[in-house]
Amino acid sequence: MKVGLASLALLLAWPGGVAGQLPAAARLEGTAYVGESVMTGGTVVLHRISDGSQGQLDSLRIGEAGTFAFDLPNVPNPAQSDVFFASVRHQGVLYFGPAITSALQLDSIYEIHAFDTLLAPAEGVPVALQSRSVFFEPDSAGWRVTDLFQVRNDEPRTIVSRSGGRVWSHPLPADARDVTTGEGELAFDAATYEGGELVVRAALPPGERLFVVRYGVDDLEMSLPVGGRTEALDVLVREPAPPLSVEGLELVDRVELEPGSTYLRYTGAELTTSEVAISPREETSPPRVEWAAVILAFLLTGAALFILRPSATRARAAVGPAPPTEADRTVAAADTAASDRTALIKDVALLDEQFEAGGSTEEDRGEYERRRARLIARIRALDGSE
Repeated sequence: MKVGLASLALLLAWPGGVAGQLPAAARLEGTAYVGESVMTGGTVVLHRISDGSQGQLDSLRIGEAGTFAFDLPNVPNPAQSDVFFASVRHQGVLYFGPAITSALQLDSIYEIHAFDTLLAPAEGVPVALQSRSVFFEPDSAGWRVTDLFQVRNDEPRTIVSRSGGRVWSHPLPADARDVTTGEGELAFDAATYEGGELVVRAALPPGERLFVVRYGVDDLEMSLPVGGRTEALDVLVREPAPPLSVEGLELVDRVELEPGSTYLRYTGAELTTSEVAISPREETSPPRVEWAAVILAFLLTGAALFILRPSATRARAAVGPAPPTEADRTVAAADTAASDRTALIKDVALLDEQFEAGGSTEEDRGEYERRRARLIARIRALDGSE
């Protein structure tokens, strides 16, 4: 019978195991890459989060062949919610490797993938808008909108902003009010609402990332800015709702996200217009009710790819938080799926990095400690320890 190295380590660590109960080997060996090439310089940092401790454990210089190795204090113990992971900083951007939660993972070479950077012009770059879903829900002041933008960086490099510039932006409706970019724990300026636009300044690595914006509008007769090519657009209006005409989109079905909560769904693909006009129309027979498996799959999968930890920044005219809506709860469900232990753990590490790089006042420290405590509480809640 063949026994893998990590399996053998577990046997050795198990009471009554072989070889006099020798401790399991706890060593993380890895390679750091920049694109397709090995990283030839820099520092790799080892992080650990468990029930008893959190933070950086060690750091070392990367070898000429991109290699590094850490002796861990112990083999990851799932019973103690042990997680180890490593990070590197390349050209000012922090990159993380996968979370190590079991001894079996130590059998493989650990990989961290970084990328060279591409400096965006001051106005940003027109990254692909892979899909967008816009939820409209009635509230006491008109309609509450949850706007989900899934962008895709097709470049082989991470796009970064220049000083005072932006990476990407997208116009929001002219009559949008009480705009928020979410309730996250990370950098305040990752995404903001400025001059009628969603403005992203956070580094955008190759691949996909999801941004969530919420705002209010007075009524459904409006123009929805598209801002260039949009590969897929869904507008979902919660019932009871007036029949609508959505320019360039087709009413395809009525979807039910939760029992008793239905939305009229208008959809279109490969839109190149600058805006989509929404206006009332004469009522016709409604489409049949179907479960929104496709929509839910988009929300859960899209958010898991790179959901924004929405910034705590608020629009200057914000008047306070709106009560949670069905779309809020749908997004929260997607956020829960995406913000699993690994993502939250990496948030803690990123928050630590940000504070160490720029936190200098007591106010900075207080805010940092409050955010960190909230993240740790969410990790423990996911573990069922609260």
